[in-house]
Amino acid sequence: MSDKSYNPQITLSLSREQHWTLHHVLLDQIEHESMAEEPTRVDPPPIEVYQSFETLDTGKTVFTIAQLKAMQTILAEYHHSTMWWEIERSQLEELLYCISDRIEQHQTAPPAD
Repeated sequence: MSDKSYNPQITLSLSREQHWTLHHVLLDQIEHESMAEEPTRVDPPPIEVYQSFETLDTGKTVFTIAQLKAMQTILAEYHHSTMWWEIERSQLEELLYCISDRIEQHQTAPPAD
């Protein structure tokens, strides 16, 4: 199997609260671009963010490594943001750890033949 065709599906085990928080963060990121006064000055999120949002919106938690990396980037931004609600900071930290851990596990595991 070539590396180009190797695109595993990785399942996240999320609590209801984590699922909701991740859904909310992705939606906020998507809406940020669409609500900008000058959308051309705001970079749209990567397509993986939209795909991840749609997956969560259907109640599923199976993602590609590219989708996990896109969510990891956004969660890191929100976690370090001073504008995010403090009450959700622990949820953001848990999600960031969970997703980072799944990425790391996948990158250290040899691909299945």
